[in-house]
Amino acid sequence: MKSNTKNHLSENQIRNLTQKHFGKDCEITDITELKGGQFNAAYRINRGKGQDSLVLKVGVIPGTPLLTYEKDVMPTEVSCLRMLREKTTIPVPEIYACDFGKTDLNSNYFFMTAMEGVTLSSVSKKMDEENLSRIRAKQAEYMAQMHRIRGSYFGYFTDDQTKQYTTWKEAFSGMMEQVLADAQAHHTRLPYDRIRKALVKNAACLDLCKEPVLVDFDCHDGNIFVKKQSGQYVIEGILDLERAYWGDGLADFAGAFIFTNDMRREPAFLNSYLKESDTLRTYGEAESRRYLLYRMYLSVIMIAECFRYGWAYSRLQAALAGRFLKNCLEGLEK
Repeated sequence: MKSNTKNHLSENQIRNLTQKHFGKDCEITDITELKGGQFNAAYRINRGKGQDSLVLKVGVIPGTPLLTYEKDVMPTEVSCLRMLREKTTIPVPEIYACDFGKTDLNSNYFFMTAMEGVTLSSVSKKMDEENLSRIRAKQAEYMAQMHRIRGSYFGYFTDDQTKQYTTWKEAFSGMMEQVLADAQAHHTRLPYDRIRKALVKNAACLDLCKEPVLVDFDCHDGNIFVKKQSGQYVIEGILDLERAYWGDGLADFAGAFIFTNDMRREPAFLNSYLKESDTLRTYGEAESRRYLLYRMYLSVIMIAECFRYGWAYSRLQAALAGRFLKNCLEGLEK
């Protein structure tokens, strides 16, 4: 889709970058722009001589208007993909090369392996219930593995020690205030006072999170690739960890199921997660409130980022996220 954040490259630029990292004799048979993402530009590069295909992901040009947490996030994504390959069995792309020095381009970029399947969002409605339930159970298992990776502080990936929080309540409150400030700077219409009051009223339940774990916060069906195996779909890979931070693993439920008002309506996922998790064994009132807080945060992000999209799409996303936000506020105010 169209977004002001995408740094589009010419075919010659893509060929030059590919040959720099994979050799002058690297045969490139086809280059296709992958248009599904909302933030970075991405290109599929097919190679000849039986070599696997690549994906080149191109970061945002510095100085492009962004939300504060989005600035220079590509190193976070690469770091997370490498961590997951090293410490879990979660299927994620392999990083072949990256450059964050902006020596070749006016932005960051990296090369990774390409997925051969399709997004779960494109086929989930065609699956039988049993197949989709197996996918959800496996998604939960992978998420529980991710949440076994511990961090040393709460908050987004950063070297700024003032943003490395010692408690999750402090970190999440700061993260929410930051995105609200971004929204106000872009003159975004939001119920600011109501959001802040809902956070203050429910902030005590955030203290239940004692240890920072790796949170993807974007593991929705559009970032899960599946492929057919013996007539059934299985997860091939999970992509796009640029939103990641150190926080409460339960926040990943909101990133994965933004359309779901109550996680108890996703039994295949929830039951599998509770079985696999080493920190969450039950899902009750406190967990429901935390889920609503994280869903509220994501809804605010979705509305706040609309300034960079085209008029029609931004109206559609803002209206959809506005409904999510309304639901969360009503739940948190009870």
